[in-house]
Amino acid sequence: MKSSEVAKKFNVSIDSLRYWEKAGLIPKVPRNSRGYREYTQNEIEWIDFVTCMRSSGIGISTLVTYYQLFKAGAETKQQRQQLLEGQLVEMAQRIKDMQRAYARLAEKLTHYDDHVEGVFNKQEDEK
Repeated sequence: MKSSEVAKKFNVSIDSLRYWEKAGLIPKVPRNSRGYREYTQNEIEWIDFVTCMRSSGIGISTLVTYYQLFKAGAETKQQRQQLLEGQLVEMAQRIKDMQRAYARLAEKLTHYDDHVEGVFNKQEDEK
């Protein structure tokens, strides 16, 4: 699969794909006889993993560490599992924080007219 097709499939830029390869987030992408990157199923699966993890807030350095551990082999299984478990705990906290923010925003919108009216009345009283 060509870079442009992969970029479109995952809604990322070609520059991001190149950066991820250079940074060690995904395997080195093989090139065809003309020197163009030709993504195989292996790289596509890693890109799918990276885009999912990035959208959940996991940092690039964490993903690089994970990929390096993966390349090191089966003996790193426990380290990789611990890394992912730690990320899951952090993600759960982010979800909790987002749910709290969502509830507050929803409450504010439910009573928005009252809130706005109260603020303007208070400002008028202070004049």
